[in-house]
Amino acid sequence: MFHYKENHEPCILACTHPNSFLDAMIMGALMPRSLHFLARGDAFKKPWVARILHAMHMIPIFRLSEGKENLVKNEETFHHSIEILRKNGCILIFPEGICVNEYNVRPLRKGTFRMAINAWKNEGLSSLHIQPVSIIYDSFDAVPKSIHVYFGEVMHESHHSKTFNDTLHQRLETGMQAGLQDMQPEKRNRWLLAIPAAIGWFTQRWFYVCWRNFARKKTKGTVFYDSVLFTCMYLTYPLLLLAVTGIAAAVFGAWAWWLLAILPFTAWCYKEYKSV
Repeated sequence: MFHYKENHEPCILACTHPNSFLDAMIMGALMPRSLHFLARGDAFKKPWVARILHAMHMIPIFRLSEGKENLVKNEETFHHSIEILRKNGCILIFPEGICVNEYNVRPLRKGTFRMAINAWKNEGLSSLHIQPVSIIYDSFDAVPKSIHVYFGEVMHESHHSKTFNDTLHQRLETGMQAGLQDMQPEKRNRWLLAIPAAIGWFTQRWFYVCWRNFARKKTKGTVFYDSVLFTCMYLTYPLLLLAVTGIAAAVFGAWAWWLLAILPFTAWCYKEYKSV
């Protein structure tokens, strides 16, 4: 296992892609530096959506399946990416080019290789390094879940050869297998959590079940279930807390504002109780 060593040099994070846009959210939250993301081009079709995605540091990359006429737009993407790297930026790319809920690394596309070679040989960015990253989930639909992120051995300019993709694939696969071997549940005394966990189950599990059923219906047959469920919960759970606490405070008085801390705590206890 290799830990990420923060620096201010240009970097391409070459990351496995097992769980849709949840992978990008995890890396954005985990990394100590600002990230730019290469994202599928068809998500940028609507102008107002494109503006939002650009504001979130997302850069469109087009595949043949999204229309041959769009491939020429990738030149602009590569130029934009080079400018980011010139400013010592960090770009997240998924070299597999496709998301599948599975526990192995699929054959890599050529995009990461081409971007790195162009930066090293034609743009003079000799300080650029490629950081392999393997993301491992113990489940793609269960809640709670464990997520392990492994940073592999960095690749430098000396790797610009025909073995680039083979080397990158091997380091991603090594991280994937190490993560799977490390997926061991922690041993804790779950009974200490039983009472607050029961409160969390009684008061809030209905909210999770509603969004779970919604996500299952909307994402049936796709790889987006986990990402959609997480996003819905992330955006609406704070609103639930404010609504419940506000009503309780209006009825029972100011002490009810403690629910802003108590409810999340009981939900956490339930999550921990299930994890043991």
